[in-house]
Amino acid sequence: MTTDVPAWAEAIDEGLPFEVSDLLQTDASTVVAVDPQLEAPENQLRGQLRSVPLWQLYGIETVLHTDKWAHETALVEYDRQVSEQVDAPEDLSFPLLHVVTQEGIIEHGQESLVRRLLTRSIEEDGRYVLVTDTTAPKTPSFTKKPGKSVVDEFSEPTVQSYEHLATNFLEAFLDSKLPVVDTRNVFLHVASTVNHRHGVPAGSVEEVFDFTHAPATSPIWETARNLLRHTSETNRDDLRDEVSEVLRLWLERGDVGRVAAQVVEVLQACEYDAEQFEDYRHSDPEYR
Repeated sequence: MTTDVPAWAEAIDEGLPFEVSDLLQTDASTVVAVDPQLEAPENQLRGQLRSVPLWQLYGIETVLHTDKWAHETALVEYDRQVSEQVDAPEDLSFPLLHVVTQEGIIEHGQESLVRRLLTRSIEEDGRYVLVTDTTAPKTPSFTKKPGKSVVDEFSEPTVQSYEHLATNFLEAFLDSKLPVVDTRNVFLHVASTVNHRHGVPAGSVEEVFDFTHAPATSPIWETARNLLRHTSETNRDDLRDEVSEVLRLWLERGDVGRVAAQVVEVLQACEYDAEQFEDYRHSDPEYR
């Protein structure tokens, strides 16, 4: 299925079809995407949601994950579904991205949820992408044979490497100057590509989030605008800490505090006013 790119990626939409079958090199609707970034303990938040922007480009806007990773604002807007609040998996619609660790499947009672979503995806041919930290996610409470994974049991899922998929996308569609060893978050590479094409620094996350130079088409403006919508006078004093907490879920490494400060600084420069913000966004960078 060919999809339209989300608003944050419009700057790199050059009429190229983003078809998920091309990304996966298969027509399989049920996918286990292995992301080693999820291997860290769940309480050590760093880059757990980095894969969301890539799947958004292929039409998956609904994301299911633990409440521990849920914040009112995010790097990109998406339809958030909290796993701890799902009573009936049948009510969730496809396409669906489900981000969960093996620990989370076991410790947060998601064994039944994963199995029922896998079953539905296969029966309905609905797109279900399970992003997890292992090639063999297990549901031991339901599996009689020890060590057998849901991939073994259901057989239909295709197993993919998120890092491989992201790298292939970057090479095919973008001209990012960010090293992939620093990040495989496609959103950041889109921002780097936009900066590079406009002749401004694009080689680090801090440079990408420099609002004094960022072109108006950079996706970082969408992030700041979304934050502005959720900012009230009562939380401005703690805004930097709040933004830092959010960004840790999307940035694998780097100075999160500095990036958060850059986001807050642009909101302060615009006096938290939406109209001033848009004027600033479209102003000549020489006069910012």
